[in-house]
Amino acid sequence: MNPSEPSSQSAWNTHYTRNKSRLGYPDENLVRMLSKIKTNTEESSVPKRALDFGAGSGRHCILLNEFAYQVYATDYTENAVQTISKEYPFVKAIISDRPPFPFENGFFDLIVSWGVLHYNSVELAKQILDEKKRILKPGGFLAGSVRAVGDTHLQAQGTTIQTPDLKGAYSRFYTLEELKQDLNGFSQVEFGYTERTPLGKLEERICHWIFLAKL
Repeated sequence: MNPSEPSSQSAWNTHYTRNKSRLGYPDENLVRMLSKIKTNTEESSVPKRALDFGAGSGRHCILLNEFAYQVYATDYTENAVQTISKEYPFVKAIISDRPPFPFENGFFDLIVSWGVLHYNSVELAKQILDEKKRILKPGGFLAGSVRAVGDTHLQAQGTTIQTPDLKGAYSRFYTLEELKQDLNGFSQVEFGYTERTPLGKLEERICHWIFLAKL
């Protein structure tokens, strides 16, 4: 999300006052990623820390807690952070709009960035990724998803969303090559692609790239 765009911030703040924004279940692709991370990392007596970046309604905070992470969450909308703090007291939720983020170098074992990065300008997205690399531990993971070229669900005109609930907000639509370029600072990256249609709207496409990147 791009706080440099007043229309975007206003749209998202309003969005998180609506019941439809409060998604209750985690994305199954993220569940698989966390299971893979758990399988491929050594058990430790030291609690691991995870950041849900752009946490929205906080649906993935519950999942991270179930995977035994100490959970932190950031969002740039006050309504989202208030909701998370009220509903999930085990989460340390803060408002954070742009880099630098208020965390020490190498603070997190995992950062989740689910459906977030594409709501930022190209320049700001690169700054955010640089900051995520700074606050990740060496060998830490970034799990994420971004909107893909071909998506029609947001009804975008160029980079401006036209759907009623987010009208006027910004969104970028990534090609795979653009995403690879943005993630080239990680040592290992795996990519996937998802596409679905909303029930009763077969003409629409909701398209995302998903990725798991290791620092």
